[in-house]
Amino acid sequence: MMPRGFVAGLHLRWDGVRQRPHHLLTRIAAEVPVVVVEEPFADRENRDEVRHDGNVTIVRPYRRRGWSAPFVDAQAIETARGLAGQAPIGVWLSTPIMLPLADALEAQPLVYDVMDELANFDVVPEGIVEAERDALARAQLIFAGGRSLFRSRAAWGAKVRCEPSGVEFEHFTARVAPHPVLAALKGPVFGYVGVIDERIDVDLIADLADAFPQGHVVLVGPICKLDPAKLPRRANVWLTGPVPYDTLPPWLAGFDVALMPFALNRATAFISPTKTLEYLAAGKPVVSTPIADVCAEFSDAVIIANGSEAFIAGVRSALSPSPVRIARGLEHARARTWDSIAARMLNDIASLT
Repeated sequence: MMPRGFVAGLHLRWDGVRQRPHHLLTRIAAEVPVVVVEEPFADRENRDEVRHDGNVTIVRPYRRRGWSAPFVDAQAIETARGLAGQAPIGVWLSTPIMLPLADALEAQPLVYDVMDELANFDVVPEGIVEAERDALARAQLIFAGGRSLFRSRAAWGAKVRCEPSGVEFEHFTARVAPHPVLAALKGPVFGYVGVIDERIDVDLIADLADAFPQGHVVLVGPICKLDPAKLPRRANVWLTGPVPYDTLPPWLAGFDVALMPFALNRATAFISPTKTLEYLAAGKPVVSTPIADVCAEFSDAVIIANGSEAFIAGVRSALSPSPVRIARGLEHARARTWDSIAARMLNDIASLT
């Protein structure tokens, strides 16, 4: 039976890079009210800002600098309760560190959507491993956002469902002109879209830029948890900073080759990159380092290359795209829309007794 609403605990900013929780919660909010509680911002006073994005209500806690209370405190919980109504209500976690929401709101049901192996990132909240264990034990449903994440949690039984991320197919298949910045560049454009953080192989980017001095490596997205000085200083390496999700198709339209230049480290061991399907829906040739989930699901559409020499060779090959790979990529993207994924999740939730 569906709850009459959800309160969602989110470790991402609702107005930041549009990722898995944004796509899913927006669709769930079309069926039942959704209140999103973000992690706190440092400020000069304690207050909760309430905003609205369509059918989603966002609670952004501001707390005094030096504040060391839990990531979700009594004030934020009371704000969320006032917006969502009295318990019982469903709680949706995108991070286990927000588990106190489940206790305070008497979660019925508790749904844990595992989108990343957060404990493997460079900067993590204290106690996240223990919180994850508790969330897995207590959740009525666990959705794993990729094959690797599913395998690592499959021991929790039938309540764990593998639901890799999807794509807004029509958004990325739309025929649009390349972004003016890219249209003005001479030479091939090798592009990446997403957060630039510890998961990116900065040496690989430098090697690629050096191998194609007449080309351009364009990194579209915000830099997070990474010293910008560590990024290669090259005339043909471009950093755009954050761009709105709605404007991504023109950027992709200007790519000759789409890149997934991920380092092979703890932070990437379990990732299932959302951008894969976005690139494929845009009809772009894609070159990726050997990320496990990409290899398992998309090796018929994506060129997989390990090490700089192989990656550069893969990019060079992708400059003459394979029609077969492009067609297979479109098939993958067409079969994995966010609408269909959210519908399955809602059906699973409604089936709970």
